Amino acid sequence: MNKFIDHQIIARKVHFDFSQTPRHWVPNDVLATHVLNSMHVLLPAVEHWFCRLANKTLPYVNDKNLKADIRGFIAQEAAHANAHKGAEIYFQTHGIDPTPFKHFLEWMFKDGFMGDTPFGIYGPFKRYSKQWLAFRMGIIAGLEHYFCFFGTWVLDAEGLEHADPAMLDIVRWHGAEEVEHRTVGYDAYRALAGDHLKGYLGRQLSMSFAFIAMVGFWLGASVYLCKLDNTPEAKRISRKNPLALIWAFQQTAKQKKSLPDLVMILTALKGWSKFNYHPEHDGDVKKALAYIANSPAAQQVAEAYAQALAAKMNR
Repeated sequence: MNKFIDHQIIARKVHFDFSQTPRHWVPNDVLATHVLNSMHVLLPAVEHWFCRLANKTLPYVNDKNLKADIRGFIAQEAAHANAHKGAEIYFQTHGIDPTPFKHFLEWMFKDGFMGDTPFGIYGPFKRYSKQWLAFRMGIIAGLEHYFCFFGTWVLDAEGLEHADPAMLDIVRWHGAEEVEHRTVGYDAYRALAGDHLKGYLGRQLSMSFAFIAMVGFWLGASVYLCKLDNTPEAKRISRKNPLALIWAFQQTAKQKKSLPDLVMILTALKGWSKFNYHPEHDGDVKKALAYIANSPAAQQVAEAYAQALAAKMNR
């Protein structure tokens, strides 16, 4: 445990049942439904990539507490990826098949641009492997900065209060764990790049790439899911140009509060731009841990375990 996290980061057992989840699980809000559904498409590949790079970073970390946190981070990210794969039953139930897009993402993060040797180009990426790793860990730190932001937002998102309980639970449970391990990606990047000007400039470069990629893939996956949905409202959304889509996103955030406000998203960059920034003060950790402890999915697993233990003792 590093000095900013005063407990052991662990992967928790949870179970989400999406078999009864309606197609548009945010009531009367097709856009918010598919913007949030995009996490089921994007995150498994992204989080497995997080795990691979965090494992590659461990040999460069000297602090034993940070090493323990990185291992906990890897375990949590793997659990997140597996939990989101569970939404496949929801997609299947409603005739939505995002498999081709998932395969593209898996290729991109393993063999494509974000891989160890992008597109099979070995020379410069092998020669400067540590620098390439640092750049990508900077991207992870940047994405984790925003995952913490979204986790903080979703725990209080009043526009989602009447959403499908299972979907709302996975979004909030995941968001809460992102708040919990908010410092790990950043500190792993610092172990590779240092704290001085060079590390700061590298961090800004990584965030520039991370922010553009995040927005592009997030909106792209949302449009893709709307096309697959094939209902009239979803079709209408899928035909919007990028600016019209961003405007619709902002209107939904303002009027329905089922998506985060764009001004808030942009303002989150302010702290990151500071030379002495550190994510230790981001998010409300107590609130996040309280949600994790009371998550319906976690409670369900705990109750099942208690029942199995009681049955075993009564034999």
